[in-house]
Amino acid sequence: MEFEVVGAPVGKRRPKFSTIHGYAQALKPKEDVIYENLVKIMFQQAKPNNYSMFNKPIKMKIEAYFAIPKSFSKVKQSQALEGKLLPLTKPDADNIAKIICDALNDVAYKDDTQIVELAIIKRYAMEPKVKITFDEYC
Repeated sequence: MEFEVVGAPVGKRRPKFSTIHGYAQALKPKEDVIYENLVKIMFQQAKPNNYSMFNKPIKMKIEAYFAIPKSFSKVKQSQALEGKLLPLTKPDADNIAKIICDALNDVAYKDDTQIVELAIIKRYAMEPKVKITFDEYC
């Protein structure tokens, strides 16, 4: 299964904590909820009609494509597009994976604990996006 999420890659943020009626509660940031919903929608639009949730181990590849900064010279832009120059910026690769994997729980698979192999790659591209590929682990 393969699909894309349009827009700049987003990483999972830390929850905010609040006390409600004397009890501490973790509140998921609104931006995370919005991005997770976008991931779900993009997956649901791309999935074939006969798709069913995996109950087996999964291998996943996440390619996060960042926009090339406008400050880059023509030479640096060319190097970035060729993969010779890679983004060393936030969000961190692990936080990108967390938000994608959590968003696909109960949608693409039962739980992200089924992911046994995970590759995360950060690159530059003309248009920012996240490309997600996953399949049953063999």
